[in-house]
Parts: sequence; structure tokens; C-alpha cells
Amino acid sequence: MRYPESLLGSLRGTQSEAKGTEAIWPKGSSRVQGGISQKIASALPRNDTACRIAALPSVARNDSNRRRRYWLIPTGIWVAAAILTMDFRAADGHQILELEETYIQGVFSPNFTPPPAGTYDLPIIMRVPPVILIDTAGRRVNTASLMHGKVAVVSFIYTACSDRLGCPLAGMALRELQALLRREGLQDQAVLVSISLDPGQDTPKQLAKYGRVFGAEPSLWHLLTAPSEQALRTVLESYGQDRVKVYDESGRFTGRYRHVLKVFLLDQAGNVRNIYSAGSLVPQIMVNDIKTVLATSTADRPN
Repeated sequence: MRYPESLLGSLRGTQSEAKGTEAIWPKGSSRVQGGISQKIASALPRNDTACRIAALPSVARNDSNRRRRYWLIPTGIWVAAAILTMDFRAADGHQILELEETYIQGVFSPNFTPPPAGTYDLPIIMRVPPVILIDTAGRRVNTASLMHGKVAVVSFIYTACSDRLGCPLAGMALRELQALLRREGLQDQAVLVSISLDPGQDTPKQLAKYGRVFGAEPSLWHLLTAPSEQALRTVLESYGQDRVKVYDESGRFTGRYRHVLKVFLLDQAGNVRNIYSAGSLVPQIMVNDIKTVLATSTADRPN
């Protein structure tokens, strides 16, 4: 797989578009080696080295001890970041298999031991209403029916996104989360929902291809698009998700959007219980949060 100069050039930037997340390129560190890492490293000057990303703590707090999600410092992420800038509208399944060489659990592991599920609280942040959207088969679906009785992980993406800390990063994290849910036997108690930020271009067919690239299981991971711009704006407002069109110097729309990466954890009643960003999108922590919400719901259930 060849990497265009524009892709490699994007590695030399110093600031991510993701709000609250800063990408730093220190001098003098040794380069990452091996496989795809060598391919990209050989194309970069020797002074361009490993990226260390520091992100703010996530929204969740433990009321009893004010537990904080400490700064997550994924090292060696610059390799994954480079690959994640490719346009997934044109990506094939084998390219995702290549991505797995660099996107491994260790890359996004926290530098602290996450507390066990059920030992902390995830207070209600807000409530979001169900909406009617369109699935990859072109059917109108009510999100309430998809999420009924399940904990939901809701993300906002678009298939042309090339921000290395945006939609591609979310896709890889959700791919890992999907595998963890199966491994933990939670596939019938949780569901992943990804809603397109670009209903004009992300047709059901396009989203179906995007889902295949990331290995989305239709029964577990639903990719949806809005029937209109107005319908999408209503959804975005209810979640507090931003989206800004990007225009070129002549004032023409580029087909790209700026947006803060947010992934929402919803309980069975449609309440938002946590909001993840680029730095806190750690699959194992998300699984622990899902288990915590499930345990809380069980405890609140009348005998």
C-alpha cells in the first residue's frame, strides 16, 4: 500500500483538530520500527519521531473518591495516525488488516489500572430522544428499537473523514470494542451505533461499504444516515455534537467537516452516562463502563 506525499506531510503538523487533544512531535526520540512502521519511517526525516498524545480526563467521575481518568499517553501512535488519514471510502478490507499491525491494544492502553466495573458511578449527564434514521439496507429505523433494553455506544462519523484523530480513530476503537463485547459475552446487552455527519454523500450503500471495511457485524454495529440535513441537525442538537463545513479559499465547500470526536455511552433508558473523546476512547475502559451501567440498571430493578 503506497502512502501519498499529502498523507505523509500531514504527519508533520503539530495540532490536532480534535478539541482538547494536542499532538506533540518531540525531537530526538528514536523512531518506531517494524513492518508498516518502517515503510512510513523511511519516508520521514530522522528528526520526525514518535507522537505522544495527552488528552483531558473523560467526563466520568466517581462520586465517592472523585476518581479521574488520568492523562492517557499513547506512544508510537504516529504510525497509526499516518495510516488513519487515508480516505476509507476507497479502503479495502486488507488495508484494515494491515492497520492491525499498529493499532493494537497496547497503543491505546491507559497508563494506569482502570478500576473494576461496578466499583464506580456513572451519573446521568443528559437524556437524548430516539430518532428515525436510515440503515445500510435503506430502511427507516427508530433508534429506540435498535437500542431497546441495551446499553448503546453512539458515535458520529462520515466516510470521507481524514482527520487522524477523528472518524478513522473512532472506527478502529469501535472495531476493537466490538471484539471485546463478543469476548465478554455482552453482544446481546450492548449495541454500537454510528451516525453519519454527511447525509448527502453517505448513502446506505456507502455506509455499508464503510462497515465492511471495519468489520462491523450487522447485528451489533449499526451504521445510519439521516433522511435530510434538517433531520441530522435535530440529532446533532440533541447530542450537543458540533459539525462545521470546511470551505476553500474561493468559498467552495470542500466536502469535509470539522468536528470534535465524541462517542456517547447511553443506558437502556436513553440517558447519556459518559462521553469519550480521542484520548479517552479506550475499548477496555468502555467495556468496564458498559458493565457498570448494566450492573446499575440491574440493581435499580424492582424485585
